[in-house]
Parts: sequence; structure tokens; C-alpha cells
Amino acid sequence: MNEKLLQLEDLLWKANREGDGDFYEKYLLDDAVAVTKFGIIDKATAVPGIRINHNPFVRTDRSDEQVIVVDEHTAIVTYRVDVTALVDGNEVALPSYASTVWTDVHGDWRIAFHQQTAL
Repeated sequence: MNEKLLQLEDLLWKANREGDGDFYEKYLLDDAVAVTKFGIIDKATAVPGIRINHNPFVRTDRSDEQVIVVDEHTAIVTYRVDVTALVDGNEVALPSYASTVWTDVHGDWRIAFHQQTAL
């Protein structure tokens, strides 16, 4: 389970870097939310926002990863992420701590909740 969830977390950030809204469409539960410095974001807001990709991430290096298994259907992946984004053509460092709550829906892991706390 741990390795699978860390691989999915890799894909989550890759999708973010590449503006791959289809990944988010597939992996976010319909009632999933993210809590970020931009507020509480639901799936209906997140997916188009990823597709638009106004401030693309060019780097999303994770460290201090932990997988906390709640039960056989739920786990939390938590870590530090050192993000570099292009903002108005300039690289801006946006380090954060992040956590993603994954839930197993009929054998497929899906995101129920994501939180980023800016450092």
C-alpha cells in the first residue's frame, strides 16, 4: 500500500506540473476538497484550474514522506514539498508541508482531501 500511494502522489504532482486536469478528474472523489492558501477548493474548481495552469510548477521535490495507514481503505500521505512555480515568468519558491488523504474505492485509490501549509 505505501509504495502504491507514494507512486500516486508522484503522479499527482506530475499532473500538477503538466496541467493534466484529466488526472485530477479521475483521482479526486466528487466531494473531495483541498485546503490551500487560496482557500477551500472543491473538485469543480480544482480540475479546470489545473488545466489552465496559469502558474506552472517546474519543480515539486518531496521529502520527509510518511504514509499513515488508518485502515485497509484509508491512508494519509504527508511530507514537505519544495515547489518552484513560474509566476509572471519568474521562478518563485513555494515550500509547503502537504498531506493527502487517500481512500480505496472498490480497489482504486482516490483522493478525498488534500492540504498544503505554506512555509
